[in-house]
Formats: sequence, C-alpha cells, structure tokens
Amino acid sequence: MNPSEFDKAMMDLSRAIEIELPIINEKMALNAYAMMKDRIINEGTIGDGKSLGNYSDNKLPAFYFEGKSANKGGDKLLAKELNKENKGEGISYKQWREANNRPTDHVTLSFTGTTLNDIGVVKKVIEGGRVVTIVGPKNTKQRSNGKSTEEIAGYLTDQYGDILQPSTEEKEILQRFFDAEIQKIISKFIK
Repeated sequence: MNPSEFDKAMMDLSRAIEIELPIINEKMALNAYAMMKDRIINEGTIGDGKSLGNYSDNKLPAFYFEGKSANKGGDKLLAKELNKENKGEGISYKQWREANNRPTDHVTLSFTGTTLNDIGVVKKVIEGGRVVTIVGPKNTKQRSNGKSTEEIAGYLTDQYGDILQPSTEEKEILQRFFDAEIQKIISKFIK
C-alpha cells in the first residue's frame, strides 16, 4: 500500500468508525442491560456484587395483597386468609411470591417483569467523536397503581444502590465486544 492509498484507507476507516460507533454503542448498552437483568434475576446481586437480600417472612395484612395476584395460587392464598374469622396472621411477601409461583431464594426485583422489561435505550447522544447511549426507564408500561417505571427504578436505587451498574466481569465482556467490533471495521480497510 503506497502513502496515498494508506491516506485514503485511513479516511475511509475514520468515516466507517463514525458511522458504526453509534450502532456498536447501542449494542453494548443493550448487552449490558441484558447481562445486568440476568444477574439480578438469577443471582440476586447488583454490579458491585452486593446481594439484594432475601424476601421477608414478616406478615403483612392480607388486604395489602388484594388485586395483586399473578395467578390462581395467589388468589387462593388471599381468599383463604381473608376468609378467616380473625383475618389470620397475615401473609408474608415470601409466602405471596411462593403462592404466585415466583422465586423466593433471593430478591429478583421482579414480580410481573413489567419494571425490568420497561428499561432500555432511552437516549443516544452523538457529539463529534463522542457517543453515549443511555439505558434507563422507558415509562411505556401502564400499571394499576399509577407508578411509572422511573418512580419504581428510583425507589429500587434508593433501596439497593445503582442497579444498572455492570459488574467488573460484565465490563470486561463489553470491552472485548467493543474491541472485536472495532477490529472488524479496521480489518476491512487495513489488510
């Protein structure tokens, strides 16, 4: 490759990276979110490795769960508790989750999946060579309690910390993905 061919290849490479970088960045953001969601649901931890804890065995009044059942198991438990003469001892959140066929071995931040499924790419910022993709609450889901995903995510952040922060391992995976994507572009122009 002579100097003018090299100059042309570098200009073409620069343009290709400028075009592809927002696409790569969005893929990275969506992959980061998918890994985070999987980790929370399957391991019950946030990015810094902190456990989200366990579900409470403390009893709440049965009426607290009215209208919140996800299936017949929840309906049955609630009806049984509400039909007791003294309204029983109440229902713990752990019991409620079990009756509704939800995992109880660790906190998953999910009962219906609505909140975690309503998080995604909310903004892309491209300024010169800087590309930022922001993942957060999309607020597209309607809830019976009227709360937005942003409100719920804020509450979860207050309680547990930055739930959207990737772990060190996830950051390394994302870095390798980024490097591989950039290398694919480079290999098209530098042979």
